Amino acid sequence: MVNWNDPSVLYKDYLAMTKLNHAIAGIYIWETVFTAGFELDVLRGKQPYRWTIWLYLGTRCCGLLVFILSIIGEDGGKFSCQAFMNADALLMCASWAFASLIIALRVIAIWNRQRLVSFLSVCVWLAGIVSIIHSMTLAKALYNPNQDTCTLLGFHNYLSATVVALVVDIVLLMSMLIGLLRCAHRSSTGIWYLLYQQCIIWIALACIAEVPVVVFLILNLNDAWNEMFGHLAIAIVSLLSFSVATRIPHRIYDIWAAPPLARETHPQCAV
Repeated sequence: MVNWNDPSVLYKDYLAMTKLNHAIAGIYIWETVFTAGFELDVLRGKQPYRWTIWLYLGTRCCGLLVFILSIIGEDGGKFSCQAFMNADALLMCASWAFASLIIALRVIAIWNRQRLVSFLSVCVWLAGIVSIIHSMTLAKALYNPNQDTCTLLGFHNYLSATVVALVVDIVLLMSMLIGLLRCAHRSSTGIWYLLYQQCIIWIALACIAEVPVVVFLILNLNDAWNEMFGHLAIAIVSLLSFSVATRIPHRIYDIWAAPPLARETHPQCAV
C-alpha cells in the first residue's frame, strides 16, 4: 500500500502538481491573450459598454494573476511565503466570487428581481465568500529549501470552503434552471435552445470542474493531491466565464436597467 506522506512520494506528487500548474497556466495565458479582442472592442467602443463587463474582467484578471503568482512561487525564490500564498488565495477567492456573482445576478434577473429570490441569492453568495475567507485564515505556507519553493501546508482546511463553493454554485444553477423552466412558455425556440442560450451548459461544466477538488480534499491523500486540482478548477471556471460573459452580462444589464413598467409586464419572468 502506498504511503502518500512518504518524502519520496510527496516529492513526485509536488513535481507532478508543478508541471500540471505550468501547463494550465500556459493554456490560460494563451487563451487570455488570443481572446482579448472582446475586451479591446469594449474599450474601443465597438461593443456596447455595460457595467457587468467588470464582473467578467474581475474573474479573468484575478485568474490570470493566480497563475502568475503560482509560477513565481513554484519556480523558487526567497520571500515571505505566507504573504505570497495569502495573496494567491485571495485572488482565487476573488475569481470565484466574481464568477458566482455573475450567476447570482442572472438568477435575480430571470426571476425579475423578486425580493425573496434576490435576498436568498445574495445570502447564498455571501455564505460562500465568508466560508472561503475563513478557510484562508487556517492555511499556512513555508519555504521548502529542498525544493527551493513555497509549500502550502494544511490545504485540507479548504475542504469546507470548497464544499460550500460547490453547493453555492449548484444552488444558483438550480435556481436559474427553475426560473428558466417557469418562463419556457414565452420562448419560441424551444426549451433546449433556451437552456443553451442562457449558458446553463457552461455553468454546469463550471460546477463539475469543482467536483475533483472536493473529492481529493475528502480523500486527503497528501497536501500535493489536495492542492492538485485547485488551479485547474479556477482555470476552467475563468475560461468558461468568457463564453458566459459574451451572452449573459448584457441580459443582466438589460433587465436591471429596464424601467419599472417594462419589468411589471412579466412579473414572474425576465428572459
